[in-house]
Order: sequence, then structure tokens, then C-alpha cells
Amino acid sequence: MHTDLARNERAAGRRARLAWYVYDLGNTSIEFAIPLYLTIWIVSDLGVAAWIFGLASAGSSAAIGLSGPYIGVHADEAHARRRWFAASVLVAATLFAALPFLPHGGSAALALILITAMLANYFFQLSSLIYNASMLHAAGKANVVSVSSLGIAFSFLGGAVGVGIMELVIRGRLVPGVSGRGFALVPAALIFIACAAPGAFTRRLWQKETDQISIPSGRLHHRMKELWNESSREYRAGWFLAGYFALNSAIMGLTLYLPLHVQRVTDLEGTGLLLAVGIVVFTSAIGAGIVACLRPEGVMVKRIILVGLALLALNSFFFSLVTSLPLVILCACFHGLFSGALVPTVRGAFAQTFRSDYQALAFGLFGAVQRVSQGLGAALWPLAEVAGAHRTASWGIAGMGCLALVGIPLFARWRFGRPVAPVPEAG
Repeated sequence: MHTDLARNERAAGRRARLAWYVYDLGNTSIEFAIPLYLTIWIVSDLGVAAWIFGLASAGSSAAIGLSGPYIGVHADEAHARRRWFAASVLVAATLFAALPFLPHGGSAALALILITAMLANYFFQLSSLIYNASMLHAAGKANVVSVSSLGIAFSFLGGAVGVGIMELVIRGRLVPGVSGRGFALVPAALIFIACAAPGAFTRRLWQKETDQISIPSGRLHHRMKELWNESSREYRAGWFLAGYFALNSAIMGLTLYLPLHVQRVTDLEGTGLLLAVGIVVFTSAIGAGIVACLRPEGVMVKRIILVGLALLALNSFFFSLVTSLPLVILCACFHGLFSGALVPTVRGAFAQTFRSDYQALAFGLFGAVQRVSQGLGAALWPLAEVAGAHRTASWGIAGMGCLALVGIPLFARWRFGRPVAPVPEAG
């Protein structure tokens, strides 16, 4: 009898983790669709000024950064993570899918498209941070960093498949009479909601109404301050987030510079350039998969982050100097490998810096840092493109290497304490 119960528990845990991985797989379809299709469609095809789109995107990211922690506190204390997640997914998918069907003529129509796109982006980001809050539930007794890494590995592969489907749609090969970059958002939205559905219906990933939450006293700001102080005393969470700011800025900035640099140095265009970027996505999945297999704990997690940042920086400096196609592709692959290993390691580690009953608050803060740092890393990219100088992108890549080095002493001050106890299995 006891053996059967244990077997059923293990099977239920595997199903919960699978549902959690599936969301990661669909999430990246939207992540890839925004820069590859949405941005180009709105700026190049519809004629919205690039600086207007940039400011709107920054505003959307700032909005999630400012509101995410507060929504997270409410979701934690009201046992409402699941409701916030499902609502965010539905709103984001609906708005993304509606974009190509909105009127395109005139300034008012363009403004409506831009506002709709930014609202969709806001709710998409919100669903991600609420989803990350279920990481400890998904992991159960398994290694948290390993679960995070395997999810990211699936996400890269899912994103690549999603881009392939979107390419077929915009070229008119999948749905007769439907073509153009604007329609790329429709399959992306459908993939996203299909992949989010298993998680939304898996009770094991979410809080139960009977779960006890130890809520600090005082108003909202006092409660958040107390929770932050608690995490800072035990783990030095401030140094962690500062290091993550530098790391994510470097990774996102270099990722944006990468296709521009490859194009300028090797003269690759069209399909060739897309294949070069695809190789980076594939090696990113390999990097995440390697960390998943290692199942790191304790000091090994910190070692992966510090060594990975040093290797990322060295590769960036070398990348900025090479000009031959084989070496450029090799450096691009190393960038994918190192960043693919670093991102899920940091995500999994941060899940262990806050109490399990306040994970939505934790990832609200994590998401705020992620979106602001993403803006910093991306800020130099338009300048490099406008300048048009042959070596401008190279200097940008070297600059991202410097940012990676800045993250090393910051993460070195972070204290990785004992792994948190697994959260109780939901029924």
C-alpha cells in the first residue's frame, strides 16, 4: 500500500513538472515573435517611428517592473497565483492574436495597434513571473536548478519550432491567402495558450486554500520591506539582484548585437543569417541541458554562475575581434552555450532566496530587474545600427563582456544558503 502511494506521488510529480516545462516551451514562441516579427511589422511595415515603438516597449517593461511585486504579494497572500496566471495568459493571447485584424489606416489605427501590442506584452510578462512562482511546487523533492534548466532547454527548442511555424504562416504556405509578418502573432498566440493550458489545469502547481501563509504585520510596504530584509539577511538578495542586472544586460545586449555583427563581418543574409542565429538557439538549449544533468546544489550553483560569467566575458572580447566565418560562428555558439547555462541557474537559485509562500513576490522583483536590465543591454543596439560603422557592433559586443565582468564581484557577495525545504505537495 505504501509502495503504491509512493509510486503515485512520483507519477503525479512527473506530470506536474511536465506541465511546467510545457509552458516554458510555448512562452519562448512569444519571446521570439516580438523581436523577429512584431517589432519589424510595426516599425517597418506599418511605419511607426522606431523611437516611439522603443519608448512604448520601455513603458510596458517599466509597468511590469513597478506593478509586478505588488501583484505578486496579492497573489501570494490571497492564494490567487493560479487565477492571475490564467487571466494573464488569456488576455495576452487574445490581444496578440487580434493585432493583425485591427484596422491599419491612419494615425488613430496605428496608435490602437501600438497600445494593444504593449498591453499584450504587459500581460505576457505578468504570466511569466506568476508562472515562475510555481517553480518550487513543480520541483517538489527534485533539484530546483535542474528543473529550471530543463524548462529553459525546452523553451529554446520550442521557440525554434515556433519560429518555423510562423515562417510558414507569413509566407502563405500554411493557411492559403494568409501571409505577411503581422500574422506571425496568431500562431505564436495559439502555441502560447495551448502550452499554458496544462499548467493552468494542474492543481499540484498552485497553492491550496488551506495552505498557511505567515504574513508579516503592517501595511503592504511594511510587509514587503520585512520580507526583503529577511531575504537579505539570510542570502544577501540585494547582491544577487545586482549581479543578475549585470548578467542579464550582458546576455540580452549581446544577443541583440549578435545578428548585426555576424551580418556585418560575414555578409550573411536571409536564410544564412537565420541559420546562424538558429545554431545559437540550439547551443543555448545544450547549455541549459548540461546544467539540468548536473543537478547543482549549494556552492556548485554559485561556482557555475561565477565561472560562467567569466567565460561569457572572455568569449565576448574574442568575439568582438574575429572576422572569419568559422570563428564568428564558433563564438556565437559559445555565447549560446554559456548564456543557456547561466539563465536557468540564476532563475532556479533565486527561487530559493525567498520563502515558498511568497514566491510571486520574489519573481515580481526578479521580473522587474530582468525587464529593466534588458532595456539597458538593448539600449546601444539601435545606436550601433544607425551608426552603420563596421566596428560599431564589435564595440557593443566587447561592452557586453565588460558588463559580464561587473557581475562577478556582485554575485561573489551573494550568500547561497542551504537549499530550501521542498514545498508540501499539493493534492
